[in-house]
Amino acid sequence: MSELLDIFSQIQSELEEANTVRERILTLSRQSIQKSSISIKYLHRGEFEKAEGLISENKGLITEINNLSNQLEPIRFGMILSCNQEFAESVFLQRFLENKPFPSYSELSIPYLAYIHGIADFMGELRRVILDTLRKEGNIEIAVRALDLMDDFYSLLLTIDFPDSLTYNLRKKTDFVRNLTERTRGDVTLALNRLQLIETFKSIISSKNESQK
Repeated sequence: MSELLDIFSQIQSELEEANTVRERILTLSRQSIQKSSISIKYLHRGEFEKAEGLISENKGLITEINNLSNQLEPIRFGMILSCNQEFAESVFLQRFLENKPFPSYSELSIPYLAYIHGIADFMGELRRVILDTLRKEGNIEIAVRALDLMDDFYSLLLTIDFPDSLTYNLRKKTDFVRNLTERTRGDVTLALNRLQLIETFKSIISSKNESQK
């Protein structure tokens, strides 16, 4: 019995240490998620330098979080998924808006599952870019490029065909991305048809004006 008491005392000590690390990770994760959220707002406003500063700071937080999480292997990924995937999401948006190549998960120093979950979440940001572009009647080519990218990433997500226990329920997100892409395709199609109709009316009016001269 005394041996069990010693063992359980040791387990309790290990759990207390793990809980200290866990609380530190949760604190850093909240800071990281906030930085990702603010950097995404800056990117949508075109304030790329401010976003770059936050993303750079955030990479340091992400590195510390991931290093700490190595001490909590049995429960680590569920704790660090949100901050890692949102960090990836902010970087993907930055690279898209600045028309730069997308990084690998090793370049970002994040788990590969967080990377693919970040891609799935990035689809929502692409839809926002598209809707903002259509609402402002800006460069329609940006909307079309974003939609094409949604299609490409959806196709890539479909190749991750593994059990949910291995992918942290990625399949559910992939289904959501499919619906989001189809809804966005409808929005872009309507906008293109509207622009085509406007151009047709302009052409007709121009032709009438020319004939009346």
